[in-house]
Amino acid sequence: MAPAVTEEPKRPIIIGNVAGAMEDCPYAMHRMVTEGYLDAIAGDWLSELNIAWNAIRKHDDPTKGYEVGFLEQLDDCIDIIAEKKIKCVSNAGALNTPECARKAIEICQKHGQGHLKVAYVQGDDISEIVVDPAKQQELGGIVHLDHPERKLEDWDREPYCGVAYIGAWGIVEALRNGADIVICGRVTDASPVIALAAWWHNWSHDAWDELAGALIAGHLIECGPYVTGANFSGVRPYLEGLVDLGFPIAEIAHDGSVVITKHPEAAGYVDEFNVRAQFLYEIQGTKYINSDVSADIENVRIENTGKKDRVRVSGAVGSPPPPTTKAIVVAIGGYQAEATFYMNGLDIDAKEQFMRQQLEYAFKDANFLELSIERHGSAAVNPPRQALGTVGYRILVKARNKEDIREDVFRKHVYALRMQFYAGYHMSLDFRTMSPKMFMELFPGIISYTRLPHRIVVDGQEIAIKHHGITEPPPGKRPSKETENPIPLETFGPTKSFPLGSVAHGRSGDKGDNCNVGIFVRGAEEYKWLQSALTIPKIVELMGEDIKPGVTVERCEFPQIWAVHFRFLDFLGGGAASSTRIDMLGKGVAEYLRSKYLDIPVKFLDSPISVA
Repeated sequence: MAPAVTEEPKRPIIIGNVAGAMEDCPYAMHRMVTEGYLDAIAGDWLSELNIAWNAIRKHDDPTKGYEVGFLEQLDDCIDIIAEKKIKCVSNAGALNTPECARKAIEICQKHGQGHLKVAYVQGDDISEIVVDPAKQQELGGIVHLDHPERKLEDWDREPYCGVAYIGAWGIVEALRNGADIVICGRVTDASPVIALAAWWHNWSHDAWDELAGALIAGHLIECGPYVTGANFSGVRPYLEGLVDLGFPIAEIAHDGSVVITKHPEAAGYVDEFNVRAQFLYEIQGTKYINSDVSADIENVRIENTGKKDRVRVSGAVGSPPPPTTKAIVVAIGGYQAEATFYMNGLDIDAKEQFMRQQLEYAFKDANFLELSIERHGSAAVNPPRQALGTVGYRILVKARNKEDIREDVFRKHVYALRMQFYAGYHMSLDFRTMSPKMFMELFPGIISYTRLPHRIVVDGQEIAIKHHGITEPPPGKRPSKETENPIPLETFGPTKSFPLGSVAHGRSGDKGDNCNVGIFVRGAEEYKWLQSALTIPKIVELMGEDIKPGVTVERCEFPQIWAVHFRFLDFLGGGAASSTRIDMLGKGVAEYLRSKYLDIPVKFLDSPISVA
């Protein structure tokens, strides 16, 4: 008998990211498809924030609710995509995927590329479910993502719309049916990349380790230039000429390992440190839960390959996903308006008190949900120019009804105070911000995924995507712990009070009302110190007044990349769509922590990352 023929693994699939957020770089797609070789492009146009914004757009015009920026880029690139036979997967459908797909078909036809097959994915829009308690119960109800004792049915808001985070297998089926362009709504951030890799390598539903690797690949490139030099605390050595950054590329091998890179001529850089930073972005602990796979990421390895701008990532361990998935329910929260004041000179605290009592008196009878008066910045001592001695104040009000912050309630009272305010009063003269505008509130929940009607539309025909049924119970409360073997800090030798960022990088971000922060160092000995020094009590101390009552802090470690990670639950004032924080997405929290002083061993300060 002839020996069985073993099929050689297919080469890695090369996937370029062309968007990391709504309204991202308008020519990213064109550069990506023209500057080098690719098999596919994918982009992430969605976030919890613009799900709410698209809800407002669709509220005002039912034909809207998708991300126009994707279509504009597709219109510019469709001839190149067709010529090079590049697959395209986009989640720009948002809350109106069929309409976005129809527009994409029109673009193909306009350019004489009508032979390209456009498919779209449905099942994520659960608006009909969230407004009907009976339909919710048919799916077992919707409970809060972080507080399982809270149920959607008990929320004191009237749901307007909702989305569920569906997975990759609908996209895979569309690609297997010959789709050239796949339009999705609220799939998980990594789903387009997972799907392209699973289709390319013909992975099965239970290729858990491979799917986990693709999940991490998607996570790393979904924010575009965040992994090619942007939003990175170690940027100082690379600053010269660092403009117009290129977008990242993931080369995903048959075993799920990935090389993160970029086109050679694109600006920016890719090294193990900024890849580690992006790995830590917006994660919630050592378990990364996705609709298609649960990934244990505690021992993920991120290493330079020895070649410029090429970093290998491996070590994610996969297991079956839970039978549930994340859902975001959107409600019309009310209306808000704001004004900005400035102060400079001496006695800032006294001036602030004067302003606060004036505003609070003026609005003592107002029917506001909230009056927020927040100082931003600090004035330099003996400043060389006025701007450096100036701090800003954001005055923001919220009301349930638009009438409660109409012009004669908010703007009129604010403007009337200008003649009786503090010394040196001046304010932003853009009075448009004082007109009421709608805001949305979000309920992050968990919904049954195995029972959702996941489906695709190809060539006008609907194809149901049957769930494979292989699941494991959800992980429950995420583990939080201090380091197992703390080392007495005095053993690290003499110390000096210096900013944490002198020796540590960091990255932070948002998920719902939570903020995550990852702090990592450059070497094994620094990591031993970081493990022992950066405890939950220490991080609470460093965060200072920002840790409000009700905030819970969780901690875990990533030993392969020398990182300590924290999650601040219920930290962002309700989440991005309705937060009064100016850093409503928590992007600056890591940098705030890096600026805080603590006792750092002198031997680590020979080559500081940042200058104090």
